[in-house]
Amino acid sequence: MNRKKISIIEKILVCSVGIFLTFNGVVGLFSFINTRNYIHTVGVVEELDRRKIVYNPRKIGYKKVMVISYEADNHGTLYATLRSHYPFRKVGDELPLWYDPNEPKNIKLPFSDSISYILSIVIGLLIIYFGIYIVNK
Repeated sequence: MNRKKISIIEKILVCSVGIFLTFNGVVGLFSFINTRNYIHTVGVVEELDRRKIVYNPRKIGYKKVMVISYEADNHGTLYATLRSHYPFRKVGDELPLWYDPNEPKNIKLPFSDSISYILSIVIGLLIIYFGIYIVNK
């Protein structure tokens, strides 16, 4: 295959990855629009654990999960298990948490979620810029 054709494919892939990351971040931020009626409370990290995931006998992965407890009106203390992307979290940490009064198991961690969506948008835009720079070069 011609080197020029491969470079065009590489440029399209780089721009596609940037567009995907940016789109993912924007959709994530728009998921906060439906949280107007959510109730704000504080959740406490009860457990932190690394869970083993076996994809096949040769490939084993780990994911960090946390169990959060929070008080919901008319429902008492509820627990939720979420994946933890924040490396410095420890047992006993208090986190701002929003929950849906109609479905109290439906929760959002506004700080953690918004940071990941904003980072996705910024990295996606940088990749798009880099892809456009490559195309124009």
